[in-house]
Amino acid sequence: MKKLIILCLLFICLFCCKKKSNNEHFVSDEIYNTITQSVDGIHKDISKTDNVFYVFNRYDTLIIMSSESENILRPTYSVQKLGYFNYKNNKIIITKPYKAEFDIINKKNKLKSINNDLKPPYYDGNDYQKGMVYKIIDLNHLKLIEEGNLMKYFKPMAEYEYLPPPPPTDLK
Repeated sequence: MKKLIILCLLFICLFCCKKKSNNEHFVSDEIYNTITQSVDGIHKDISKTDNVFYVFNRYDTLIIMSSESENILRPTYSVQKLGYFNYKNNKIIITKPYKAEFDIINKKNKLKSINNDLKPPYYDGNDYQKGMVYKIIDLNHLKLIEEGNLMKYFKPMAEYEYLPPPPPTDLK
């Protein structure tokens, strides 16, 4: 009997010590871990200066794209944003899914609201679409397709055609 009690206490201790996940936004921890690891990987290998990240969910694809500032690149100012969360001093903005095969957003998520009416700042041409692309096999399995330059994935589409704002004029 004493051995049974010790064994039960050991199992209870193991379950209580389980690592707590910070995932309050997505339906699976694998999606959350992939996004946060991609942010870390982009900082390490692709661009150390970017601190705004966008998460796109199109069909069976998950795209994590980085930018130097909000709403400056073509796909970022023309798509509707659901909300954002912070991760290691980075702003991760979740965009509205486009014909998604998998619903990755938790219905009771804790995303902070974002203003979708912000006008994009003047684009100086230094930033470009970069990040990581994953194929979603299922909600617990993702496969890296490409990393680095993602410009070929963001070609203009008729449904997203909005004219960018004119450059600021300083005629003093």
